[in-house]
Amino acid sequence: MEAWVGPAIVAAFISGLVSLVVVQLNFRQERRADRLRREEKIRDFQIALRAEIRSELKHLSSFDLDQVYAEIADQYANDESYSVTLPRLAQHIVFNAIVTEIHILPESVIDPVVLYVRQRQVVESMTEDIRDAQFRLLSRDRQLAMYRDYLGLWKVWRDFAEKAERALQAGAIQ
Repeated sequence: MEAWVGPAIVAAFISGLVSLVVVQLNFRQERRADRLRREEKIRDFQIALRAEIRSELKHLSSFDLDQVYAEIADQYANDESYSVTLPRLAQHIVFNAIVTEIHILPESVIDPVVLYVRQRQVVESMTEDIRDAQFRLLSRDRQLAMYRDYLGLWKVWRDFAEKAERALQAGAIQ
């Protein structure tokens, strides 16, 4: 009986070591695959956010806001019945789709993107205030002052969009 105990213990020990090595290799491969999936998700999120912000930045930059204000002020001065009207802002599709997972992005990207989105929300709120029927009940001077403030918010929004776009570009995973 003692003759087979030694080889059986050695075989069990070797089998255990092989199993341990296989488990470790599988664990490392899973971690590597998870890391690669996470990096791909981060890259995809950054590409999508950058595209959305660049699209909006192109729109924001297409206006000379000082000239726009001068034209609106001229309308107010020359037409007693004139009251500025604003279209609704386009939906923020990409950001709304990923907002619950924004935490996976690098910290250097999250801050400027959130600042940009917050400013966009402020502009959206002001847009709705100007679109509201109560706006037309305000004095013409007050309407014009609100519109000037609205354009000032656009300038800040454009600045935040530029910073967010640069942060997304700099934080891009290659």
